[in-house]
Amino acid sequence: MRGRWLMALAVVVATAGLASAADSPPASPPASPPASSDARFFGELAYKDIATAADAARALTILVSEGTRTDEDFAECKAYLRSRGVVNHWLSDSKRDDPADKGHLAALLCRALGIKGGLWMRLLGPLPRLALHECIYLNLMIAGAEYEHVGGGELVGIIDRADRFRLKEAGRRPQELMGRPSGAAEKKP
Repeated sequence: MRGRWLMALAVVVATAGLASAADSPPASPPASPPASSDARFFGELAYKDIATAADAARALTILVSEGTRTDEDFAECKAYLRSRGVVNHWLSDSKRDDPADKGHLAALLCRALGIKGGLWMRLLGPLPRLALHECIYLNLMIAGAEYEHVGGGELVGIIDRADRFRLKEAGRRPQELMGRPSGAAEKKP
């Protein structure tokens, strides 16, 4: 008996809520961030199956410029990365919609972060295979073949880990780690 009353009460409350929602004017949609914001770019990139050369160039531009540049144009991103000494032959020759692969992205990442690598990478430069092994060793990328395509969510994770690596190498801490500890490491009086 009690269950029936609760069910009836739930139906009445739900019906009243729908009726009042139908009478009220529609709420204005929340303001979306501008199309060129890096948060929106990374949010949309996370759902892509395969990241393109344009996605990789824009993500690296945001990483290298520390978020001050959010160019959408592929040519502008390539020009900025070229001026910073990051562009390699793959990015300069690629078209906007070419898929990004792990080896070439790792080579770009090593150039962007100034990663010297081991003996062979110091002798031969950041070749895709050597750069990928170095990025895996530094936990910037997950293991895989150098010719394997990079997914959008994977590229977002790579850029996040690269940003943390860059901050750690510069002696700074990432923003979310600053502030008071949660209490687990605090001394008790």
